[in-house]
Amino acid sequence: MVANAGAGFVTIKNNGATDDTLVGAEADISRAVELHTHVKDGDVMRMRQVEAIPVPAGGTAQLKPGGDHIMFINLNKPLAEGQKVRVTLVFAKAGKQVVEAPVLGVGAMAPAAKP
Repeated sequence: MVANAGAGFVTIKNNGATDDTLVGAEADISRAVELHTHVKDGDVMRMRQVEAIPVPAGGTAQLKPGGDHIMFINLNKPLAEGQKVRVTLVFAKAGKQVVEAPVLGVGAMAPAAKP
């Protein structure tokens, strides 16, 4: 079975003196790229598209499993673990910033096991 979607996780550090906002992302690996978050709907966690993710001045925004993340929808081809993908993060003030993200296995999204 081939995955039709993937998620991107990154820690964004704002070294500037003013707040910024992640307003989008671009990548050639899928037909659509969206910003998402998780919200609790009763007893179920659901993904929802968001228009922006704030990045405070001198602070960070953590895009991680179970929280804010980038969704790659309708992948153009299967991704291989260890491969790197080029993603352009689009900020309201800082503009476009290109990052390379490693492709991790599906198990990388699972919460860490407790001893």
